[in-house]
Amino acid sequence: MEFTPDKLETTLIYPTTENGGIENRKYTLTHSDETGMLFLDIGDVYNYSAIDTDMRDEVLGRWISPKNEQPMLLFYVYVGDGDFEENSRRYQIFKSHMDMAIAAVIYSDSVLFDTYPELINSAIYVKFDSVIPTFDNYEYYGCVKDYLM
Repeated sequence: MEFTPDKLETTLIYPTTENGGIENRKYTLTHSDETGMLFLDIGDVYNYSAIDTDMRDEVLGRWISPKNEQPMLLFYVYVGDGDFEENSRRYQIFKSHMDMAIAAVIYSDSVLFDTYPELINSAIYVKFDSVIPTFDNYEYYGCVKDYLM
């Protein structure tokens, strides 16, 4: 699935600004199955009120800055606590949409990368969270510059 900018609505949650730093910068990406719209909230906290607690199909992201290393962008998805078949289905759905989700976040936060161009070399990882060990892992998704439009 490919990212389409006109299907994205971004909200900055005060006190976060477009060109603010990455410390405590968090992303909450949700969507509408009916319209295909993506909704991204950027703030210093996750927007838990936007998450459908029955579906749990959100993508959460945050910057982490290991000591004396390049910052990294870490995303989190909840694969689930169901059986193997259910977790396998959800894992494959998340994987098929992850590039689009990452592209939406990078696109929406382009002012941040204009302000801090060194961040374009930051690595991106996704934490898939599952009770089934096969689907409970971290995966490397390239660098920010791979998703710049």
